[in-house]
Amino acid sequence: MAIRKPALHHRGRPKLIKKTKKLTPEKRVEHLLEEGSLQSLIEGKKLNQAYIKYQWDFYSELAYQRSLIQDQLIASLQESAIAGYQFDAWQRVTRWKYSGHPFSTVGSLVSWGGRFNLGQDISPIGTLKTFQALYLAQSQATALVEGLGSGMSNSPLSIEEIALANKSSFVCVSVSGALDRVIDLTDKATLVKFAKLISKFKVPQSILDSAAQLNIPLPTLIKSPGPLLKSFLIENWRKEPAQFDIPANGQIFGQLVYLAGIDVIIYPSSKTGEKCFAIFPSNFDGRNSYLRLDDEPPEKWTPRFISSDNFTLCEKTSDELKSLG
Repeated sequence: MAIRKPALHHRGRPKLIKKTKKLTPEKRVEHLLEEGSLQSLIEGKKLNQAYIKYQWDFYSELAYQRSLIQDQLIASLQESAIAGYQFDAWQRVTRWKYSGHPFSTVGSLVSWGGRFNLGQDISPIGTLKTFQALYLAQSQATALVEGLGSGMSNSPLSIEEIALANKSSFVCVSVSGALDRVIDLTDKATLVKFAKLISKFKVPQSILDSAAQLNIPLPTLIKSPGPLLKSFLIENWRKEPAQFDIPANGQIFGQLVYLAGIDVIIYPSSKTGEKCFAIFPSNFDGRNSYLRLDDEPPEKWTPRFISSDNFTLCEKTSDELKSLG
C-alpha cells in the first residue's frame, strides 16, 4: 500500500503546530531494567561481601579439618594407587605460541590453573601453594575440547564438530610413556578409603548460622565416593576459583595426590567420557616414569624425552629452554 504524502499547502486558516517538548537524556529511557536507591546498593554490596566471607569461612573450616588428618588422607591415596601404567599415542594440545616445548607445564599455572592443579590467580598473596600439571587425553578430539576449553556435553554438535569450530591456533602432539604411581578415577573404588576419612568431617554451628542469616540452603558434606567423584568432574569447576578465589574440589584433591608423590591422576573427560591424564612431572624424581614424543619435533632444542633425569625442564617456558641451547 502506498503512503500518502501530506499536502504542502492548505486552504483556509493554517493549523498551529504544537511544539514538542525536548526530552533530556535521562527522560528518553525506553526500558528500565533495574531501579533502586543508594541504600539498596550499599545493602547489596554488604550482602555480597557477607556471602564471600561465608564461602571463605566454610572453605577454611574444611581446610583445617583436612589438615588434622592430612597424613591419613595421603596414606589412603598411596594405598589406593596402582603401579605401572603404560600408554601409547595419547594427545597433548597446546597453544601455538607454546608449541616449541609441548612438555611445558608453565601454562597450567595461568589464571586459576587446571582441573587438578592450582593456578596463580587462586592465591595472589601466596596463601595457597601453586603446583603444575601436564594434561593429556586419549584422543585428539578430547584433547582439543579439554585443552582449548570449548564444548559442552549437552551440545547438539559432535565432539569433532566442536573441536573444529575452535578457531584458535593450536598444536596437537602424540605422546607415549609409562607412569609408576597412578590414581585411577575411572574406578570409583579408588576413592573408598579417602571418602571414608572425609565422611567424618562436621559443619560447625557458626557456618550453619551464617547460611541461615544469608537465607541460602544449609551446607552439606560429601560422604561417599560417587558424589565425591562427581564433584571433581563437574563442567563448571571454575566457579569457586573465579568467584571466591578458593580451590575447586578437584584442585584440593589434586594437591593431596601431588603431595602423596603420585605421578598422575587418570580421569574421565566431562565432555567425551574418554580418559584424560593430569600428570605431575616433578614427582618423577627417583622413578622409572617417562614421557616421549612420538614424532620428531621441528626444533632441535625441544626435549623429546622426559624422565627422572630431566623432569625440571617441564617447569621452563619455550624461551627459557631455547636460551639453554
